[in-house]
Amino acid sequence: MVQDAKAGLFDVLLVYDTSRLSRNWRQAGFYEDELHQVGVCVAYIHEGQLSSGPGQLQVVVNHAINEDWLDKHREKVRQGYRVHRFERGKYSGRAPLGYLMEYENRFNPTKRADEPIETGRLLPDDLPQPRIGFGDLYGRADLVRLIGQLYASGMYGAGSLAAHLNRQGYRNKQGKPFTDSAVRVIVGNPTYVGLLAWNRKKKRLDGEEPELIEGGHEPLWSPELWEQMGVVRQRQRTGSPGGRRRHAYPFRALVTCDRCDAKMFGEPHRLHAYMACPTQRGRHGCEQRAVRSAKIESQVETWLRTLRVPEDWRIDIERMQRRVATEGRRAPKVDTKRIEGQLVRLRELFVLGDVAREEYVGRKRELEASLDSAQDQPTYAEAVLVKAARLLNDLGDLWARATPDERTEIAQNLFAGIRVRDGEIVSARLARDEYLPLIASAEARVWMARPEGFEPPTY
Repeated sequence: MVQDAKAGLFDVLLVYDTSRLSRNWRQAGFYEDELHQVGVCVAYIHEGQLSSGPGQLQVVVNHAINEDWLDKHREKVRQGYRVHRFERGKYSGRAPLGYLMEYENRFNPTKRADEPIETGRLLPDDLPQPRIGFGDLYGRADLVRLIGQLYASGMYGAGSLAAHLNRQGYRNKQGKPFTDSAVRVIVGNPTYVGLLAWNRKKKRLDGEEPELIEGGHEPLWSPELWEQMGVVRQRQRTGSPGGRRRHAYPFRALVTCDRCDAKMFGEPHRLHAYMACPTQRGRHGCEQRAVRSAKIESQVETWLRTLRVPEDWRIDIERMQRRVATEGRRAPKVDTKRIEGQLVRLRELFVLGDVAREEYVGRKRELEASLDSAQDQPTYAEAVLVKAARLLNDLGDLWARATPDERTEIAQNLFAGIRVRDGEIVSARLARDEYLPLIASAEARVWMARPEGFEPPTY
């Protein structure tokens, strides 16, 4: 329409009612301005008003009334679904994989005939389906049970599990291969454990727990299996093994839009990671544009470079270092039997799977070097203290050299929440009160105010 107006194909747009142009007053105003710039006027037939000239105030009021009516109508429909469907244990929407919707015949007086009406009760889908390339059959309900067991084992992430299902000849309802996003939807759906969720997607975006009630359908997963799957989901969300991620989002579940208070989510675009506002993505009026994650990370790095170890922390660390070093000098220079015993125990832990391969190889080399050079390695406590003292004064460099997963760990442990507006951090909350003395030492406090009662250390 706007392109045709710019091409000069018409100079008046006839609209029956203001609600027919848009029920969003911002969007309606945007289109009117676009048309006015190319010399086109909008004529509203039912109201007898023009978008330009006298009577514009009434047009604006009508747009606002239309949006208010839509909001109230949407809320009434939502409440109707809640009272007559959700609270009665009836499922609404398309039946998920593994279930079929139950139907019953009811007489329709308008059509004067019986017609099938869905009851809101889910039935397990045991209809036989062919396994591609294997020649046998399976039921989709059994497939969902298998997906739950495989995912709860912790051996598969969403991507690897989807690939495994496709190799085994399983397909989704449309007969197409599984994707990692489809697997994530399945393993996070409480319907399979016999529950119904109210407004689950919106609650998740707002960082809230969804409201769950018992449904009237047969569960495909046990509560114990669902609990174990929750542990696996949480571990994979924080970046532990189980499914490759193309992008890491250090500020996942931390960043909030300062305009509409919605939790921003991570999304990839042209090989870059962004934090996007769900309200803006849903076209509900928020003006917050997506922010490249690297831009937020750069602001955090700049701030971290201003931190200095508080004086009382420095004194405590140095005192502990002296005590550990003194205790080490009293011990024999090299305890060969102790080091050999550590090698044996380290090998046993690696065989049992309690130690990762990288950690095993690194620690093994240290112990073997200690035996070869006849010099004992620093104790674990001493090594931790030395590392802590160095890192606390070089948090900015640590952040710059960290991998995306390491940045995620730092951000999740340091911050409880971050608010962003127009690509800039406007405020942040710390994860622990114990960090307040460190924040008081910051030379720059652009979006992190100095805590009341704390003064920066003097050297």
